[in-house]
Order: sequence, then structure tokens, then C-alpha cells
Amino acid sequence: AVIGGGIGGMEAALVCAQRGHKVELYEKTDKLGGVFIAAAAPSFKEKDRDLIAWYIRELAKYPITVHMNTEVKDVSAFGADEVIIATGAKARRIPVKGVENTIDAVDYLLGNAEVGENVTIIGGGLTGCEIAYDLYLQGKKPVIVEMMDDLIVTKGICLANTSYLRDFFKTNNVPVHLEHKTAEIRDGEVVIVDKEGNSKTIPADSVIMSVGYNPAPLAKKASHVHVIGDAKAVGNLRTVIWGAWDVAMKI
Repeated sequence: AVIGGGIGGMEAALVCAQRGHKVELYEKTDKLGGVFIAAAAPSFKEKDRDLIAWYIRELAKYPITVHMNTEVKDVSAFGADEVIIATGAKARRIPVKGVENTIDAVDYLLGNAEVGENVTIIGGGLTGCEIAYDLYLQGKKPVIVEMMDDLIVTKGICLANTSYLRDFFKTNNVPVHLEHKTAEIRDGEVVIVDKEGNSKTIPADSVIMSVGYNPAPLAKKASHVHVIGDAKAVGNLRTVIWGAWDVAMKI
């Protein structure tokens, strides 16, 4: 049994089926792809959308039973010999005044929330930077606020991507506030503070929260329960696929 139909869950299901196992895949929504659907939403991510479509086509080639709109509460209910947990991660939200007025990165990417002209993105990781890039291409005015001393500090991300984004923001004068914390989110503005404690106010019609994710495994690892992908440790596309392959090959 594979719980979760994101990239990791689909990779694990596919490899297990190719190795001769009887596989049942459970997805709580009506779509396969998980959070990667949102990641693939910007106009410049057509290859990511192709990858999701490829996985769906491949799954159909093998005797894999896919249960859509099926939320699993208890892994012991299956009676499966092996259970793979691929339930992903949940978005973090920083505890600041006014946070309830922000938009989650995934909601923006899925088109569930409209944004205004001036958009502040809290978090300068890969997702936050790609959102800022996408907003700029739409003619909006994005501003990035990041606590660290650089953008996209996560290890294992392609240097070509990170270098391009940094250079793009510099060339096109997209404001990037490094080593700044968000102090308060008000109606029409965001208050940020630098490492010396100096505060400044940024005009913001909309604020998008993109401060990372926390793993959200349905169950803990056990002798017959395997946790993969972001449910194990938040990573990137490569770590998710490689990790799922490793687990599936050992079952």
C-alpha cells in the first residue's frame, strides 16, 4: 500500500509494480501529483507538468489499483505486507501579527488566491523566488524578504537555476531584503526588521507566505512501514525520486 499520490508515492508505486508486487495507491484528493502540481503551475514550468503527466501514463501501464478521493487514517487497516508513507509536508507559518491575512504559496500557485500590484513574498527559498519571478513576468511588483544572508540556501538545488534567479532579480531591480525578519503584516504594508533592529515598512497589496514546510507523515517508520519523500525530510524533486526508488528497490 502506498499512501499519497505525489511524485514520491507515484515513483514508489511504479517501481514496486515493475518488480512484481501487487500495489494499491491511495490519494486523498482527486488529482495525482501532490504539492508538485502547485510547483509546476507557473508558465515556465512546462517540463514539470510533463513529468506529472508521464507518471500518470506510466502508472496506467501496470496493475496498480489507484484509489482517488480516499484519505487514509490508519495504516493498520490495510493488511498490506508493506506500507509506504508518502504524505508529504505541511506549509509553515511564522507567528507574527497579521499572519492570518497572508496567502500560502501553494494557494497562490494553484490560482486559489488573487494578488494585487505590490506583492511581498516572505521567504527567499526556491519556491519564494520562483513566485517572485512569476509575478514579475505578469507585470507585478514583487519584493522578497529573507532571514538568511542569501537567497535559496538549501543544498542540492541546481546552480544554474539559483544563479539565474539571483541575476534576474539584480538585473531587473526586484527588491530583495536579506537578513530581515517580518515583524508585522498590516493592511497595505509589511513591517520588516534588519539584524541591527532597524525597522522599515514595505507597501504590500498582498503578502505570500513561503517559509518552508514541515514533514507530515501519517505514521512512523516501522518494520513494514516506510516513510519517503517530504514526509520523511523536506527535500527537492531529485531527493524525493531517489529516496522513493531506494525504498521500493529494497522491498
